[in-house]
Amino acid sequence: MLINILIISPFVGAILLGFLYLLRHKLKFSQGLFATLGMSAPIVSLICAGVLFFGLKEPLNVTLFNWIGVGEFSINIGFYLDSLSLLMGFFVTFLAALIHFYSIGYMNGEDGFGKFFAYMNLFLGSMLVLVFASNPLVMFVGWEGVGACSYLLIAFYFESKDNVKAGNKAFIVNRVGDFGFVIGLATLYLAVGNLGFDYESLSQNANLIPANLAMIIGICFICGALAKSAQIPLYTWLPDAMAGPTPISALIHAATMVTAGVYMIVRFDFLYANLGSLLEGLALLGAFGALFAGIIATKATDIKKILAYSTMSQLGYMFAGLAFSAQASMYHLFTHGFFKALLFLGAGAVIIALHHEQNIFKMGNLRSQKMLFYPMLFGTLAICGVFPFAGFFSKDALILGAFLSGNYLIFGILLFTAGLTSYYMFRLFFLVFYSKNQAPKVHKVPFSMIFVNVILSVFALLGGFVAVFLDLAHVDLGAEIIGGIVSLGVAFVGIFIAYKKFYNYQNRAESLGKFESVVANKFYIDEIYDFVFVKSLKNLSVIFKEIFDEKILAPLVNLVANLVKIFGVIYTKITQNGLANSYAFYMVLMIAIFVLYVKVEL
Repeated sequence: MLINILIISPFVGAILLGFLYLLRHKLKFSQGLFATLGMSAPIVSLICAGVLFFGLKEPLNVTLFNWIGVGEFSINIGFYLDSLSLLMGFFVTFLAALIHFYSIGYMNGEDGFGKFFAYMNLFLGSMLVLVFASNPLVMFVGWEGVGACSYLLIAFYFESKDNVKAGNKAFIVNRVGDFGFVIGLATLYLAVGNLGFDYESLSQNANLIPANLAMIIGICFICGALAKSAQIPLYTWLPDAMAGPTPISALIHAATMVTAGVYMIVRFDFLYANLGSLLEGLALLGAFGALFAGIIATKATDIKKILAYSTMSQLGYMFAGLAFSAQASMYHLFTHGFFKALLFLGAGAVIIALHHEQNIFKMGNLRSQKMLFYPMLFGTLAICGVFPFAGFFSKDALILGAFLSGNYLIFGILLFTAGLTSYYMFRLFFLVFYSKNQAPKVHKVPFSMIFVNVILSVFALLGGFVAVFLDLAHVDLGAEIIGGIVSLGVAFVGIFIAYKKFYNYQNRAESLGKFESVVANKFYIDEIYDFVFVKSLKNLSVIFKEIFDEKILAPLVNLVANLVKIFGVIYTKITQNGLANSYAFYMVLMIAIFVLYVKVEL
C-alpha cells in the first residue's frame, strides 16, 4: 500500500496542479495554494519512502495488474523493492522535496508558478516509476516520462527561441539513446522474456542468453545510458539544458535524469556480470568523458554551464567505476547528488542576488554575503574531494578502486581530473567571491532558498556517511589512507593554481591563447555535429525533395493520374450511351466474372 501511495502521489499532484492552473484566472487561486499542493506530493512520497527504507528487510516484488497479455506475451505493472531501489527512492524523494521547497522562493511571482510545480511533480513521479519498476518495460515508461518532463522544464520559458531549441535538443539527443534502449529491450525479451520479464526472472535466466546476444543487449542499454547521463558522444544537450530554471538544473543533475543511466546499468547487473570487457570499455569512455568535460569547464564562463560540465565529469567517474565496483559508483552518485544540488541551488541564489547575472567574470567580491558564500564553499570543497566533505570518500573510493583493480590508465586519468576539478571549481569560487571584478548590486535572496542551501551544506559535509547503507569493500586501511593523501594532494595543487590565478583577479574577462580558444569553444563539437548530422541530413532532404520528389516521383504520379483520366474518358464514352440493354449486358457480364472468380477460388 505504501509503495502505491509513494508512486501515485506525485502524479495526483501533477494532475491537480495542472487542472487548477488552467482555472487560475477564473477562480483566482493564490500562489500559496499552488506552493502547498506542489510541496504535498514530495513530502508524502518522502515519508512513504522513509518508512519502506527503514522498515523493509527483504526484497519485495509487488504486482498490481496485468498490463499487456497477448498469447505468451505478458507484462505486469508492478514494483520491485530491494535495498538498491529503496535507497535510491529515498534519496530521490529527499532531494526532490528540498528542491520543491527552494522553488517556492526562486519562482516567486512567475506567471507559470502553478504549471512549474505540476511539471516538477510529474518529473518526480516518472523518476520513481523508473526506480521502483519491477521489470524493464515499466522502467522504460518512467525513463520516457523523465525525458518528456525534462523537455517541458528545460523549455519552460518557451517565449525564448533559445530555450525551446535547448528543450528540443535534449529531447532529440535522448531519443537517439532510447532507440538503442528499445532494441535492447526487444532483444532481451526475445532471448529469455518468455520465462518471465521481471528482474527476478531475468536474473535467474540471464545465463541462458548466448554470449554474443548478451553483448548486443548490453551495448544497446549502454547507448540509452550514455544519452540519459550525458556521456560521450551524446552529451551535447546537457550544457544547453541550463536554459531551464535553476531548480530544474538541480533536479536533473542531482536526483533524477542524469543519474538514471548509472542506475540502469547497476539495475541490470545480472546482465553485465558476464560482460567484463564491455564494462572496461565503458570505464575507459567514462574516464575520458570525465577528463574532456573537465577541460571544457576550465574555460567556461557561465556559472551554470561550469556546473553542467562538472556533472558530466563526475558521471564519467561513476561510469568508470562500474568496471570494478558498482557499489562505489552508486556511493559517488549519492554524495554527488548532495553537493551538486547544493552547488546548483547555491548558484541559483547567487544568480538571484545579482539580478540573473550568470557570467562569473561579471561577479566578484561577494565573500561578505555569508548565506551565499558558505553553501558554495561547502559544495566546492565537497566536489573537490577535500577531507572530510562527502566527495572525499566517494571519489577516493573510485580512484583507489581503479588503481587496485589494475586499471592504471583509468586511475591516472581520474586522478588528474580530480586536480582539474579542483582548479575549475575554485576558479569559479575565487572569481565570484574574491576577485576584484565589479558585481551588480546584491539583491535579497528568499528564505526558502537560504534554508535549503543550509540543509544541503550539512549533507555536503556529512553525506559520506551514506556509505553505511552500501556494501562497500574495504581492501586495506593503509592503502586507503595513502590513496586519500595522494588524491587530497592533487586536489590542493588544483586549488593552489586557481588561487594564484583568480584570487585577486581584476580584469573583466580571461585572456585566451589558441588552444584555450578551442577549449572555450568546446572543441567545436556542436559545430561538428551540426555539420555532420543536421546540415548533411538537411541537404539530403533537399536533394530528395527537389530531385527525387519534384523531378521523378511527382511527374510519375501525374502521368499515372493522366492515364487514368484518359482511360476514364474513353470508358465513359463507350459505356455511358443511355441504352438500358447495354447497362443490363454490363451487369450480367460483371456477375458472370464474379461467379467465375468464386468458382475458381473454391
